[in-house]
Amino acid sequence: MKTTLLLVFVMVSAMTAAETAKHANQEKGERQYTAPDGGAHVVVVPVSKEPGRSEYESRIKFQSSDGKISCTLDYSSEDSEHGFGVVKAEWTPDSQYFVFSLTSSGGHQAWHAPTQFLSRKDGKVRTLDDYFTVGISNADFRVVAPNTVKTEVWEGKSVSVNLAVLPPLRTWRKSKPFLINCAGGRVFKPDQP
Repeated sequence: MKTTLLLVFVMVSAMTAAETAKHANQEKGERQYTAPDGGAHVVVVPVSKEPGRSEYESRIKFQSSDGKISCTLDYSSEDSEHGFGVVKAEWTPDSQYFVFSLTSSGGHQAWHAPTQFLSRKDGKVRTLDDYFTVGISNADFRVVAPNTVKTEVWEGKSVSVNLAVLPPLRTWRKSKPFLINCAGGRVFKPDQP
C-alpha cells in the first residue's frame, strides 16, 4: 500500500511539474508546433533583449519527436531593431513542411514579409522569396493540403507554391539563395532571411 501511494505521489508530482513548466513557457510567449504526424516539433521563442518587445524577435528550434534539436535559427539582434520575429507559423497537413513568416523588428522594409519553410525530407530551410521575381509582402500566408502555400508578393499579387515541387529559383534579391542545412544541433544566426 505504501509503495502504491508513493508511486501515485511521484506520478502526480511529475505531472504537476510538467504542467507548471508548460505554463511558464506559455507565459514567456513561447509557441509550440507539433507536426500532425507527431514526428517533429518546433518551438518559437521570443528573444528580443529590449523589455516589452520580446515578441519582436524570435529563436526557432527544430526538434525530432524525441526532443533532439536538429537546429536553431536565431533571428535576434544586439539592438533589438535589426532582427526578425515570427508572425505566423504552421505545419502543412502532410507533416512534411513547417512554414513561418517573419517581420523586421525595427520596421525596416515594412512591405516585406519573408516566408520560410523547413523540409523534413532533406532537412533544409529555404525562403519562398527565392522563387519569385519580387518579395513576399503578406505575412498571413495560407496552407492548403497537402503542402501548398498561398500568399502575396509585392503589390498584392496572389501566388501559390507546391513545396513538394518547387519552381526554379528566380530570386529578386542580390544575395545568393537562402539555404540552411538544419542538422547537428547547430545554431544559425541568419542576417537576411
